[in-house]
Formats: sequence, structure tokens, C-alpha cells
Amino acid sequence: MTKKYLLLTALITWAGNAQELKLVSSHPAQLGIKNTTAPYVSAQTTINGAAYEDFSGIDAVLMLDKDAPALPMVSESLIIPNTGNVTIDIAYDSYAEFDNIHVAPSKGSLKRNVNPASIPLHFGAAYNTDAFFPGALAKAGTPYVFRDTRGVTVTFYPYQYNPVTHQLRVYKNITVTVSTDAAQQGTNEKLSSGSTKTAVFASVYRNHYLNAPEYQPIADEGEILVITPSDYMTALQPYIDWKIEKGINVNMAYVTEAGETSAEIQNYIKNAYLANSNLAYVQLVGDFEDLPSHTYGSPGSEELWSDSYYGQMDGADMYPELLVGRFSGSPEEVQTQVSRTIEYETNPLAGDWMTRALGIGSNEGDGYGDDGEPDWLHLRHIGQKLIEYGYAEVHEFYDGSHGEGDGNGSPDAQDITAAVNAGVGLFNYTGHGWNEGMSTGNYTNAQANLLTNNGKYPFVVSVACNNGTYVGGTSLCEAFLNKTNNNTPAGAIASCGSSILMAWAEPMQTQDEMAELITRSNLENVKTSLGGLFYNGQASMLEAYNQSNTSEEVMQTWVFFGDASTIFRDKVTTDITATHAPTISLAGGMLDIASDTEGALVSIVQDNEILTTGLIADGHFDATIPALFSDSALKVTLTKANKKPYRGIVNTTALAVAAFESQFAIYPNPASHQLHILNKGQVNGAAQMRIVDVNGRLLWTANETLGVHYSIPVSQLSQGIYVLTIEVDGQQKAHKFIIE
Repeated sequence: MTKKYLLLTALITWAGNAQELKLVSSHPAQLGIKNTTAPYVSAQTTINGAAYEDFSGIDAVLMLDKDAPALPMVSESLIIPNTGNVTIDIAYDSYAEFDNIHVAPSKGSLKRNVNPASIPLHFGAAYNTDAFFPGALAKAGTPYVFRDTRGVTVTFYPYQYNPVTHQLRVYKNITVTVSTDAAQQGTNEKLSSGSTKTAVFASVYRNHYLNAPEYQPIADEGEILVITPSDYMTALQPYIDWKIEKGINVNMAYVTEAGETSAEIQNYIKNAYLANSNLAYVQLVGDFEDLPSHTYGSPGSEELWSDSYYGQMDGADMYPELLVGRFSGSPEEVQTQVSRTIEYETNPLAGDWMTRALGIGSNEGDGYGDDGEPDWLHLRHIGQKLIEYGYAEVHEFYDGSHGEGDGNGSPDAQDITAAVNAGVGLFNYTGHGWNEGMSTGNYTNAQANLLTNNGKYPFVVSVACNNGTYVGGTSLCEAFLNKTNNNTPAGAIASCGSSILMAWAEPMQTQDEMAELITRSNLENVKTSLGGLFYNGQASMLEAYNQSNTSEEVMQTWVFFGDASTIFRDKVTTDITATHAPTISLAGGMLDIASDTEGALVSIVQDNEILTTGLIADGHFDATIPALFSDSALKVTLTKANKKPYRGIVNTTALAVAAFESQFAIYPNPASHQLHILNKGQVNGAAQMRIVDVNGRLLWTANETLGVHYSIPVSQLSQGIYVLTIEVDGQQKAHKFIIE
């Protein structure tokens, strides 16, 4: 059915032009997704004195086909079977047709070293073709591997335009069926089954896929692989110690072991990833001379330097399997970054500084930026989201005069520095830039070097050219992380910047998505790391602009400086309190951790080895402690987003083997069928007896009064080492035995 309307006048309002995407069939081999487009109401804008349709009110991305009509499109991603060829079928209900419509052409995907307003409109071949553009109502992108999943992005084109007849069709309901034929070989097949092991990637999937499996909290933030030159170890050791203490396993390799070239290092990481499904983060250490940045070559005028390359483990696509960060600099500068990271996570400065943010934006990009927004308006909308979420203040530093919180004229670098020194937790920049500076406000390395914001460290996200070009010089992103004041850390907790001339619209989507995640727009209070925020945003950008090759370039060349596993702070810090026994026997046993911080991650560590982790639920975590072969104290650590960790100690009580033998004898050892206890001291009273394996798992228990002889059947036990504990009247003895 076709509905046709004649627009007699051009209205200037929009009536609910949200795009709704809904899963209508969940069978893995035949997924159905439906796009519903709200009724269209025309609005116009003037470009070069001519009136064109203004699609900025539509919840969609504009097509970037150079010199072709810039029509809205909307994309959504689905998890598909690991193997098989993917095809789609398209159906629709109806469309409305509008006459006398004029749609401006796209200027293509521009870099941020140009002002979009300076690029003239050019009407390409599509404007001479009497046909509806783009023609297809939907397309499926190239399937990709995203860690444990294989996905595909479906892009809908509900707006179809005939430039010759000036007719616009708006399709109301488009349904796409995504079929995967296992009998035919497909693109980017995932040959290993894999499984979601880390909380950070479970939340990434939930945010990215329409049909993601239901998320269950996991007491594991994902392990870290550190690759470092050997002479950085003194600076790096406290970082490794702290991550282990909070319950994250850290694996380490020297550059000499991992490889001399980026390809060799990536291959080393890939082998580690395939061997360890818990691996989530890669922490690179050192400047590019000490640990090389990868280059994708120089298809244009500059080298495509990349660190995200080290997280590309599977498939010929840009979706990351690992979240990559870099401590860039000398050993002394890395020591500063390590100290700042530990301080941020363990002992943040008191106050509400983390609930304040700033946005610095250019006056350019109107009608061209993501959502059709100029840079300053894009940042204002992010700031409004932050305020609604609970941020106390968002500073506005915009070129030009835009009212509200923005002062008259263009911002001054000294005012920006003053705001950072007073304390902000988030620092967004959108505008022009170069290796050592941001054009708006002329904020440079020199200004970053004047910071005195000790203890108040922002997360810096820069949408600008070359702020992350650290090969061959010191970038602004590095200056933020290397900064000290009075020999203690100042500057930023992490910074993200492009190593090349950055695209205009695409990275704005990354910033938008990061704001959505920070403000919990999905009402899910999922603990999210800095790397989780950034790479979630990048995945959203790849999805929204999946028909733009430039989106892949943005993914390749946007560099994350800092520790990607650090948990972001956006609320005033409060303490975690906990109680537990002060001591535990070397024989191990149960250790009850009580806390009123629900969902806190509990980690118990001895001698830099994680004994167990778990989550506080209903006020408790009952930890099973294995038999201990060291008398070192246990570290009990509780962590949660926006909390100051609890860090406690449990001492061990030494057992005297001679005292044990004077009371009881255990035989035979090794045993096979029966293990006998001889009560030589004829101890009276009920004895609590337990057998555990070396991992602390309880395998047998009994509570009985011992006579002179007592036998325990052990034939059901596998070969290995076990520990028998006997507790009488509060005194506990343990003995190791072997099953043959």
C-alpha cells in the first residue's frame, strides 16, 4: 500500500522522528529485525541561499556517500552463528511519498583539518539518475568477529529519494530477515566456540547487539597481559601488585620475549589470548622506540599508527577482542603514570571533583557533524546528559558566543587550566588540533605542563587531529599523562587521541556513546572501565558508520594512553567497610567476609597469588581458603565503582607438625582405600574433620567423637595431594596426605 502526500508548505517542526528497531525473530539461523520509522514532517534549512530538507531531528546517521543525497540511515547489530554464509531478505508494509523535496548532497567523510562549511556542494551522478536513491531498503555489512561472538550489522535506509522528480519516500515498517546457511562458507567465520568470561565484555555485547544474551554479574573484571621492556619493571611492579591485590590476574612478558616487530608482538598476544579466555586487557609499556606502534601504512599523506592493532585477535575486521592501553614514556614517566593509577583506584582525593566535567568545542560542523550538530552543540548536549545524571557542573569553553554556560568570544587557555586545576573528572574536546595542541582555546603541551591538579585527574577524550601522534614527538595526550607537580602526579588519569588527521562526524558518535554509558542511559549500573567506555564507544561508531571506510580508520588510529582496566569515577567517593576474622589456620577453611556494599568484588591474595574472588551478596561472601603452604598474611580487598577500597589483613596461625604428630598419627601415607587416624593422645570430645584438595574444595566432612582408631574411606578420591584437618575444642591440626 502506498500513501502519497503533497507538501504545500515546508513546516519547521519535527513530530517524533525516532527510529525503533525491534527483534521479531530470535532463531540464530534466521533472525528477524524490524525498523519502524515515525511519521515524517518536513523541515528545511538554507545552504548557500537554497532551501533543503533538514534531517537533523531524526534519530539516525546521515549517509556519507560523497556527492550523493545525504539521507538518514540507521544501523543495528546481531549475533549470528559462528560459521555460514549470511544473506538477507527485505520486506516492508507501506511508504509515504512527498513531492517537491530537495535534498543536499553529502560532502563525504571529511577530516578535521578542514571546515565543512568551506567545502562546496557538488551534485554527483545520482542527481542525474531518474531512480530512488540509495535503492536498497537495507544492507548487511561484512560479518565480523567480536571476541566470543560473530556479528553482522544491518543498515536500514527508510528514506529513499529521487533527485530528478524531487520525490521522497519514507518507508514505515521495514523487516529484514538475516539468514545464515551453515552449508556455505561465510566471511570472517569464527572457528573457536569461545565463551563470555569477563564482565567487561559481557557488558560490551549487551550494549552492542540487539540479541545479546542476558548479562549475569561475574566476579572477574578480566585478566591483564602486560608487555614491557625489562628496564621498566621497577616502575611497573606496584601496578602489577595492586591489580593482583584487587583480584585481577596479571600476566607479564618482556618485549624481548614477545618480539621485535609489531606483527611478532601481536602474534604473541594472540597465542596468549587463545590460551586464556579470561584475558581482557593488554597493557603496553614504553614509548614507541621501546615498544613499537603498528603502522597500517600511509594510504594518504600520513602514517596510520595504531595500538588497537594489538587487540585485533580474530577476523579481518576492526572490532577488538582485547582492550589495549599504553603507558607511554620513559621509566620515570611510567612511574608517574603507575602512581597516579594506583592513587585514583585506591585513595582518590576527597571532594566532588569527579562530578565536574568540561567540554571544549569549535564553532564548526553545523549540519555536517554527527546528528547534524556543530562541535559546540554536540558537547552541550553531552553536558546536559551529564547534569541530568547528577554531575555538579559542566564547564563550557566554545569558540564564538553561545550563551548559557559559554562565555563571550573564544575561550582562553588559562581559563581552561583553572577549571582543570579546580577539579574535573571528564574532559571532552571536539575541534581542530595538532600533535601538541587543541585549536579551540589554543590549549597545548605548555598549558598541560602548568597543571597543578594533584589528586583530581580527568579522563581526556579528544576528537581532533593528531593529539595522539606520539611517534616522533611528544603528543598532547602524553603531556597529560607525564605531568607532575611538586614531584607528585598531576594531569590526566587517561587520554585518547588520534595519531592522524581525524575524521569529522564518526568520532563524535564515539563521544556520544561514551556519554550514554557514563550516564547509565540503559538504567544498568554496570561497572565500566576506562577502556570499556572508550572501546564501547568505538564499537558503537563502527556500527553506526559501518558503510563508511573512514570509521575503520578511526578505530585503527585512535590511541588510548593510560591503563584501560582502571574503573571510571563519576560519583563522590564513599568508603567500603568490611569485617572478617583476624586469623585463619594454615589448614585453610571458610572465611566469612561481611560488608554492606552489595556487589563489591572481594579478592583474597597471599604472596601475590589470588586465592579466591567473589561478590558480596546479601551482605556476605563466604570464601573457601585452600590449605596454605606459606605463613604470610592474607590480603582481603573489596572494590566497587565509585568506592574507596577496603584493604584488610588476615594473619595465619602456624601449625607445629611435631605437636600434631604427638596427638594423632595418620596412616598409610600414601593411601588408596582407607585412611586411618590413631588417636595417640586419646583426645576426648567431638572432632570436626574435613578433607580438602589443594585448591581448597571441600570433599568430605564429618563431626564425630574419636576413639583410639578411626577410619576414613578414600577410594573415591582421585590421585593427588589432599589435606585432612582435625579440629577439637577450637584447636585445629592439619596433615597432608597422598592418594595413589
